[in-house]
Amino acid sequence: MAEFERVQQVPRLPFKFYAHDPLTAIDVAPHWHQGIELNLLVAGGALAFVTDGRTVTYRPGEVWAVNRRAVHSASGARRTDWDEFGLIIDETFLTARLPQSTNWHLDLEGRASAALAPDEYAALRDHLLAIRTLMDQGLTPNRRLLILSHFYPLLVLLDEAFTTPLADLDVNPNPSLVDMVMAKIDRDFAQPLTTAAIAAQFHVSLTTLNQQFNKTVQMPVAHYVRLVRLMAARRLLLESDKQIDYIASTVGFGSVKSLTRNFKAWKNLTPSAYRQAYAQTAKIDRSCL
Repeated sequence: MAEFERVQQVPRLPFKFYAHDPLTAIDVAPHWHQGIELNLLVAGGALAFVTDGRTVTYRPGEVWAVNRRAVHSASGARRTDWDEFGLIIDETFLTARLPQSTNWHLDLEGRASAALAPDEYAALRDHLLAIRTLMDQGLTPNRRLLILSHFYPLLVLLDEAFTTPLADLDVNPNPSLVDMVMAKIDRDFAQPLTTAAIAAQFHVSLTTLNQQFNKTVQMPVAHYVRLVRLMAARRLLLESDKQIDYIASTVGFGSVKSLTRNFKAWKNLTPSAYRQAYAQTAKIDRSCL
């Protein structure tokens, strides 16, 4: 199940700073949030990072971004000394300071991005490391200014080097509507859900709802429902010994045939084959959220 991660700001800073607890597993269950997330893997091994069903493997030294409302999760080897941290940028602050950021789609994926813009990528990583060093020293008024002296250039680098503007669908975005609908789907995905019924519940047309999702999440509503169900199925496959028919009905697919068809299109494996291949190595730890 994809969860909406509600985050709290560091006082008087326009982002949430987080660092992986070395005493816990690196695995993170699927979740999402409104703000853009930046991550830096300092040390460890190969980290499998899944964003909206697509997996990219990151290694120490790599930086990557998660776009707004993208469902994401992570998994990696348990007997590894992981060092990873990141920022979740406050959406209100970002759009007020950089109005064009409402149309951002960040293309920042580790080595692939470093090859395309090496100088900007290195500068971005240096700013993140500097922010981390200052955060570790404790927040004071002077240190806050020093942190912001790295944070503002970081935003400029994102805007100028790692952003592809979203296609203009001639739609005024309504992120609060999208957030409410995503929260409903995350809560009720196991129930029969149709896009038409969801649109009626929120008093908008089917066309409007899909336009808002395409504008904000870059996928139609039905695609998001399917993705949430698939992630819930994956979790049950890895963390339980429940039968496939039970999992299919529990996550809302209704039949083994439907689950199998969708799961194979997603992971190129049947649910049974996926469980056999990954159940021992890709368990998810909810406590890491």
